[in-house]
Amino acid sequence: MADVLFDLWLRETGRLSARRILEARRHFGSAEGVYRAVEAGEGPSFFTRAELAPLRDRSLDGPKRLLEQCGRGSIQVYGYEDPRYPQPLREIYDPPAVLYVRGALPDFANRLSLAVVGRRQAGDRGLETARRFAHVLSAHGFIIVSGMAYGVDGAAHRGALAGPSPTVAVFGVAIDKCYPASHNGLLRQILEQGAAISEYAPGAPGHPGYFPQRNRIISGLTLGTLVVEAARRSGSLITASAALEQGRDVFAVPGDIDRPECEGCNELIRAGGAALCSDPVQICQEYAGRFPELAVGLAEEAPSKAAERARRQETPTLGDGPAPAAPLSPRRLAALTPRETAVAQAIQGRTHIDLICQRTGLPAAQALASLTMMQIKGIVKDCGAKYFEIL
Repeated sequence: MADVLFDLWLRETGRLSARRILEARRHFGSAEGVYRAVEAGEGPSFFTRAELAPLRDRSLDGPKRLLEQCGRGSIQVYGYEDPRYPQPLREIYDPPAVLYVRGALPDFANRLSLAVVGRRQAGDRGLETARRFAHVLSAHGFIIVSGMAYGVDGAAHRGALAGPSPTVAVFGVAIDKCYPASHNGLLRQILEQGAAISEYAPGAPGHPGYFPQRNRIISGLTLGTLVVEAARRSGSLITASAALEQGRDVFAVPGDIDRPECEGCNELIRAGGAALCSDPVQICQEYAGRFPELAVGLAEEAPSKAAERARRQETPTLGDGPAPAAPLSPRRLAALTPRETAVAQAIQGRTHIDLICQRTGLPAAQALASLTMMQIKGIVKDCGAKYFEIL
């Protein structure tokens, strides 16, 4: 707790920029090191006169009150030196000095992650694309990060919530706000499965410039950024630009050349700033090759006993009786992997994912990954509420 007080002092009392705080931390060794240096009169050797003026207030009462306020609101506070602070975010040029967190922040250092961004006024096609990509990627173990705005952001979070992996919303407002207010229900769902984060303290006044600033956090948390739909002058292109500056991957979904809302994505691809992406499986394959130890369901593992039974056309025994065979022709069955065949055998009519897992013995993440691939192959239909049926 003591360490984060000095982070809060630098950020909330000193009002220094994120980059300047990082430079000071490196120069004096830590946030507490900065405090002690100013206390000892060493501040003028590093800070400008304007920077030093607010730092002359060395009282920690304000940071202590803020920390208590966060505790009452179930808001966690991560200083830069906190081991819970996301490692990928430490690597960017101007990492937030302090992160305010609601919910459970996943381990970005040991999970695949992707940001999904796009237009607030996205059309039906863009919204469905964002939802579908996020759902597929979540099924394959990706943490989905977005800004919880209208349009593509909201669709990406909803798609991720339909899968097993957590989703994280990055706020451009104070951590105790919900913007837009109409996404309060969505925020509650996100907090059940993931987290919301902000670099702005509870009660902090809003400012339009905070939204472009938060985009560096969206891209900085993740391995790459997917732009689903963007006009030439779009906020999502700021996120793409930040990702490129941070050395992260950028993907873009191409669009109709006659639609202005697709010009940003098409230009990113044309200029070589983004890889063309027309299918979420392309992203899965990209990262399966680079991070095989982190991939979930991206490559078929050794067949489980359930898959072996399915391949021999045996039926797993259930507490409620055997599952009838799925109505698939030999030709369609031949297009499936052993694990997908086991999943197909477990589906009879509208079948819930929990029953599919019970019948196959597969973990939910692996079952959902197979179901996603089967949807792409046109074998299975997602009926909503985690029910599936054979087409």
